[in-house]
Amino acid sequence: MELATAPATLTIVAVTATVTILAFRNERLYERLMLSVDAVLSRSEWWRMLTSSLVHADWLHLFANMISLFAFGMWFEHTIAPWRFGLLYIIGVVIASFTSVIAYRTAVDYRAVGASGGVCAVIGGATVMFPDIKMMVFPVPVGIPAWIIGALFIVYSIVGSRERWDNVGHAAHLGGTLGGMGLVAAFFPGYVLGNIIYVLAILASGAAAWIWIRRRGTIKN
Repeated sequence: MELATAPATLTIVAVTATVTILAFRNERLYERLMLSVDAVLSRSEWWRMLTSSLVHADWLHLFANMISLFAFGMWFEHTIAPWRFGLLYIIGVVIASFTSVIAYRTAVDYRAVGASGGVCAVIGGATVMFPDIKMMVFPVPVGIPAWIIGALFIVYSIVGSRERWDNVGHAAHLGGTLGGMGLVAAFFPGYVLGNIIYVLAILASGAAAWIWIRRRGTIKN
């Protein structure tokens, strides 16, 4: 696939990498761009819900997000058109940030950085259109259908968010994935109807995880 067929992907990667590198050297810029629940809710600094995707925790964080975006974007952007891809990514980032703000609204010290919400939106959207494509997940040596990966990822994100596992933005990942699925479904409703069994299986898995968590009484405010 020629690079010229994915201008939105290349632009996002270039801008994100540039801003992240600048922020590594400028703590004030880093603090100004990151997502902060307190800043959003108490000072109405809503731009952070978008700019937080431009900064990352470290080099590995940046590399992982950009290589994932590049790998999926190079073919998926060509499939859905650059303007749809760009809109999908941006809205995915905002939905992911909004999900984090809602999930951690009482944790005023909660802060987050990274483009993973947008990356999850892209992957979630691709899963709606091509649920049976094979994805490689380390260390599994064989490809796994995208709809199975999607279902497991949503379950993991729901449980991880409620249990506060590790230092990962599970709520953002969940919001980005579901947002991406919904937006691509709006763009191409025919694909949803054609793949309705897979889509329902993914959503049912998430619903089951949510019900299970609530019954265990592990929701943490």
